[in-house]
Amino acid sequence: MLGLFFKKLAISSNISTYLSRTLIIITVATTVIIGGVMIFQQTLYFNKISKQKNTEYIENQKIYIKEIVNNEFEYIRIQNEFFKKNINNKVKRNVNQAYNTAESIYQKYVGKKSEEEIKALIVATISSLRFDMEYEEVFISTMDGTGVYYPRKPEFTDKDMRLFRDSNGSTVIRNEINLLNLKDEGFVEYDIKPKNDEVTAHLKKITFVKKFKHFNWYFGSKQYLNDYFPKFIEEIAQKISSVRFRHGGYIFMNNMNGTPIVMDGSVYKGNLNMLTNPGDPRHQTFIQQLDVAKKNLEGGYFYYKWNKINETSFSEKCSFVRSFNDYNWLIGAGFYLDEIDKSIIQQQELLHKDQRNSIIIILIIFFILLFFEVLIIYHFNSKYKSDFERFFNFFFSLQTNFNQIKTADLYFDEFKRAGLAANEMVLSRKEIENRLIEEQKKATESDRLKSAFLANMSHEIRTPMNAILGFSELLEDESQDELDKVLFVKLIRKNGEILLNLINDIIDISKIEANLLSIRKKPLNLNKFLNEVSNHYIETIATRNDRKIRFLTINNIEPNQIIITDEIRLRQILDNLIGNAIKFTPEGSITLNVKKEGEAIYYSVSDTGIGIPADQQSTIFERFMQAEHDQGVNFGGTGLGLAISKNLIELLGGNLHVDSKAGEGSIFYFQLPID
Repeated sequence: MLGLFFKKLAISSNISTYLSRTLIIITVATTVIIGGVMIFQQTLYFNKISKQKNTEYIENQKIYIKEIVNNEFEYIRIQNEFFKKNINNKVKRNVNQAYNTAESIYQKYVGKKSEEEIKALIVATISSLRFDMEYEEVFISTMDGTGVYYPRKPEFTDKDMRLFRDSNGSTVIRNEINLLNLKDEGFVEYDIKPKNDEVTAHLKKITFVKKFKHFNWYFGSKQYLNDYFPKFIEEIAQKISSVRFRHGGYIFMNNMNGTPIVMDGSVYKGNLNMLTNPGDPRHQTFIQQLDVAKKNLEGGYFYYKWNKINETSFSEKCSFVRSFNDYNWLIGAGFYLDEIDKSIIQQQELLHKDQRNSIIIILIIFFILLFFEVLIIYHFNSKYKSDFERFFNFFFSLQTNFNQIKTADLYFDEFKRAGLAANEMVLSRKEIENRLIEEQKKATESDRLKSAFLANMSHEIRTPMNAILGFSELLEDESQDELDKVLFVKLIRKNGEILLNLINDIIDISKIEANLLSIRKKPLNLNKFLNEVSNHYIETIATRNDRKIRFLTINNIEPNQIIITDEIRLRQILDNLIGNAIKFTPEGSITLNVKKEGEAIYYSVSDTGIGIPADQQSTIFERFMQAEHDQGVNFGGTGLGLAISKNLIELLGGNLHVDSKAGEGSIFYFQLPID
């Protein structure tokens, strides 16, 4: 019984009721399922996030402190480059000052004093130079290793120094000479042996030497990095100690020999040594960071206990440490795990709150959707029934009339499209009737044009054929004069050419209709071509006693202008246009105007003939069509010339146009690309 009730509730014989009920059931069920799934997913997501948050937060914090350490490491590296560069520049500047002084003295006294006097004067001047620090003196030696001037070492004067070794055992003079044998100036760097357990990386000596070629000397000056190192390390330590980040974080910095440089966020000023004092609680921590830094050049993490700033009790801490090998420094940063736990608890509380809010929002959305679904379904049901009723009434009315359905009154797009199709069905009969009437008119007009064309063609073909046959019969008469025979032959040839042109026009128009007309482009000397055309028509018009016209050519083309086109088709176009101009111009002039416009050639044929009425200018380019003129004058021709010319011009890349007024002449013009 219950199943029968639900079946009766869901299934109805009325299609609109059936669709609305089905839609209600589906949408409500879908909304309930989606809402339940979303709430279930929110619960799973919260549990998953809660489990992962601790690990992820610690990992993110580890990445964070690693980035901080790497940033400070990069800062120290850049500052170290500037530090060494400044010392190198200082040493080089001292040598260049001495070199320029010596060069100035030499140039001033060369040729005026002896070489020995100049040398003595240079040595005296160099010895009097004063620099920023006490030991920034400049020494002088010869390229063969003999000492010339060494401040505080007068015993080195005139002594062969090539085997001399400094306190570290380096043959400094030989190294300097070897460098200057390869180039005129340069730096030589020496490591200094440390005393006892002293930090070794910054104990270096830098020497700059430069040739003084006039006496086969060279100047040099040396500096110890250790003289400048205290100020450099103080600047680094001040900057490092000022860095602070979240959860009370700071940067620490130690020497590998165990002495702190920056500790607990401050520059360390005491005498603590974490390496040599095993009783200190920090000893084991330092051993850990030293071990991590030595195992991994890119740095590593370690866990230990350390007191927070301004606190004495120790807390669990995770740090990242990395070694700066140039000076045997350890740079690191860390975070306290109990601070992370506090943040995780706060985030879990926020997650709980977000979860509750998400569930409430889902329920609110669920009830809002249900409300709108009821409204939509009610609206759908009423509109659906209304559209159906209109369609039923429309189809019933088709039995008596051909009224169209008003698609604007329909609501649904599908019904509107169906209404448009129904209206098209109603209109189809009228359209078919109109089309049949139109086709009948076209067929009648086509028959008329064909008849006119055949009549015109029969006349156009018969005229030259009659001339050819008539003059051929006259040639058979042996009594004819020889001069007459020559004239008859010329007339036969002329009428044969007319007939051939007529046949060619018919062939061309057939090829155009079949899309078989081909174009063969090649380079053409345009001026030579235009001269040939001009000369031809000047001679042709001169033989026309029935025309009082003159032929003009306006040529604005450069002398050696070459174009890429089909010469035969271009000549055919101009022949058609000029031939028409001659035909329709009893007196006056015909002008061929050619000029260059950008990357195209502009052609125009103008005449002072009878012109073309405005209402016929759009039809003269159609096949078999000629302009009609008053008084029924027949000018002859097939009506194919302009149609062929128009198609040829389009194949060559242009368009044919006409400007004309009846009784005032015509201008036919077109443009073709140069290439």
